[in-house]
Amino acid sequence: MNRTLGSSPTLTLTLAALLYAFSIVLIDIAPFFIGIYVDFHGLSLPQAGFVQTIDQAGGVIGAIFGFFLMPRTSWRQILVVASLIATIANAATAIADNYTFLLAVRFASGFGVVLITTVTACVLAQSLAPDRIFGAGLALAMALSAVAVWLLDWLRESFGFAASLGSGAIWLGAGILVALLLPKSLSGPTTGVGLDNSGLDSKSQQRTPAPGLIAIIALGLFGVSVNVIYGFVERIGIANGLEASGVANALALGYVFSAVGSLVPTLFGAMGGRIKWIIVTTLLFIGSLYALFSADTVALYTIAFAIYASVWNMGLAYYMALIAENDPEHKYTRAMYIVNVAAQSAGPGIAALALTGAPLSVIFLIAPAPALLALILVVLRRIGVEGHNEPGGV
Repeated sequence: MNRTLGSSPTLTLTLAALLYAFSIVLIDIAPFFIGIYVDFHGLSLPQAGFVQTIDQAGGVIGAIFGFFLMPRTSWRQILVVASLIATIANAATAIADNYTFLLAVRFASGFGVVLITTVTACVLAQSLAPDRIFGAGLALAMALSAVAVWLLDWLRESFGFAASLGSGAIWLGAGILVALLLPKSLSGPTTGVGLDNSGLDSKSQQRTPAPGLIAIIALGLFGVSVNVIYGFVERIGIANGLEASGVANALALGYVFSAVGSLVPTLFGAMGGRIKWIIVTTLLFIGSLYALFSADTVALYTIAFAIYASVWNMGLAYYMALIAENDPEHKYTRAMYIVNVAAQSAGPGIAALALTGAPLSVIFLIAPAPALLALILVVLRRIGVEGHNEPGGV
């Protein structure tokens, strides 16, 4: 029995996956907030993008807090407090009446949401099959995000923009209840197992970068790629000539279909090696960018977004599992969402800078490069490890 997960590890992992999914929902509906900031508050697109950047900057601070708090504080207590902060901040978003206050409450929301994500990701990383549990959590998040998008649009039409902006409090309020059900003894290991380079001698390990370090750098690069596009995904559909309601339906249905695609890591795990799956994920990601850029009907945009969201979650699952199984001190695992949310903050910021005086299509030229670099890093690291395992390898 894994004592760090309480008397019923399966129940703990299930609750953690649900809470993890709730926090991801807030990330998934962020593009719709950008559109509402423009339509309701009269902000320019770069200003609205900056609100999202501040939101994610709060998330970076939340992830850093999580990194230092987890070895010292009850994980259950962290999750309850973080859920409460995020719930209040999202409720306050509905009544924000000036730009400064909006920035402040979105910073607080990002802080609480990503603190939740950071801790629950570390819980899931303790599974015997991290690829599968991360995939399950992300697939659940996609299904719930579809509900969240429809709810967002229904609230906007029925009760106005303010109600729509405050809808995040519903998910996070439910998160408080889930956090209270977790065991009080919830904690994490101080050491890790399963290093890919366990067969290397000490000199070989000194000559090659730590696999956990390479994996977390690659995770960050992949995150930058997907987030350059994601912050403006609603506006891309509108720029393609689609109606706003059509885009909302396309993205909601895309989330539903992507829940199936996101189950790939759950169904197949690391069968045949993670590098193979990371290569497939990267190629599908680049293909999805072309599909998003070209889609001029709701049906095509739905398919394009479903592929894009699926491979995003496949990439997260495989890169995070690669970190979890190559992390002897558990420090890279605790840092995963520092890197993830730094990427979520940097991506829209990079896109906003690129969009200054340029058409929306410019972001499609920027997005693939970091993902390709991430792939190159993990492939070269694997080649280096295999080279050390061969006689005369360097």
